[in-house]
Amino acid sequence: MIVNCNKAAVLEGQDTGPSVRPHESIAPPGGLYIPSLDGIRGISFFLVFFAHAGLGAVFIPGGFGVTIFFLLSGFLITTLLRLEFARYRRISLGGFYLRRVFRILPPLYVTLVLAIVLYRMGERHPAIPFAGTLAQALQVSNYYQIYGAPAGIIPGSAVLWSLAVEEHFYLLFPLLYVWMCPRFSVYRQTFVLLMLCAAALAWRCILHFHFHADVVRTFYATDTRFDSILFGCVFAIVANPILHDPLHGSILRRMKWVLPLCVVVLLGTFLDREESFRETLRYTLQGLALIPLFIAAIHYQKSWPVLFLNLPLIRFLGVLSYSLYLCHSIIMASIDSVWTANPVLAHAVCLACALCFATLVHYWIERPCTRIRKRLSKV
Repeated sequence: MIVNCNKAAVLEGQDTGPSVRPHESIAPPGGLYIPSLDGIRGISFFLVFFAHAGLGAVFIPGGFGVTIFFLLSGFLITTLLRLEFARYRRISLGGFYLRRVFRILPPLYVTLVLAIVLYRMGERHPAIPFAGTLAQALQVSNYYQIYGAPAGIIPGSAVLWSLAVEEHFYLLFPLLYVWMCPRFSVYRQTFVLLMLCAAALAWRCILHFHFHADVVRTFYATDTRFDSILFGCVFAIVANPILHDPLHGSILRRMKWVLPLCVVVLLGTFLDREESFRETLRYTLQGLALIPLFIAAIHYQKSWPVLFLNLPLIRFLGVLSYSLYLCHSIIMASIDSVWTANPVLAHAVCLACALCFATLVHYWIERPCTRIRKRLSKV
């Protein structure tokens, strides 16, 4: 059994013990919603945005923003799967895949329509790159950019590689998890997943040192980046702060030295610019270092600096982050192609346009789809 019903009740707002002080409130009454996680999404988006705006080479680790998105996705989705198994002793794969379809595809396809319209509005009305756009619609754009024609996509749409990584992962991971749940203990599940993370690291090393693969191969491919999501799954299974796992409590008791250590490790991954490190060990170290930071962000909801993540504006940006991520570089490429005099002003206009588009998508598309997803959900 993965988690008992008393632990599942935490998500219904029930207190599980007197050790949780008021400033350590994990979640408000009524459900799974954790405000600071939306705040993390908002900050992650801005890491990506400012990197694409020209600050990534020196100041802003844009790729780290994607890694955060990956880990957060693995944590949340595995938490939901874990709760579904705890409550029903089974997991509905059909329900899972339908929820993914209604969450991911409608905003994606609307964004692709936006990309096509902006692209066709160019001065020469260029032909739509059919193969690249189809690869993006079918969630294989990362491998298309690696092995196909990297230039054969609509400008600004290269960011869809990360969406392909996630969708490939979620085609396979639920199958493994459903198989493990009734057979393995939590710790055996964790061991299996950590071995897969180690395999991803070993494969990156083989590609880099033996086959001399380029950066695009190791950065974009599902087979080299899935461990960034898998670390989030491990986090959800064995150290879940929402479900008060024992390892979570152990990390909390050591947070005074674990947290600074993780910050130092992350800073080291940003400062070390050596390619062999960046394309092999960097993703592993970042995944491990992020887990205690996520525990702190979830557990200490009313403590600074987590309090900043709970500000309404930051949380709302987090709610919009998926659509913002999809559209921002497409809009940026379109604006940059005609407005070169003042890049700062151009990127400010780009951000404003992206916010408008993402807000419309949120209210007109994502919210109706969320209601459908809730009807399909058992948790």
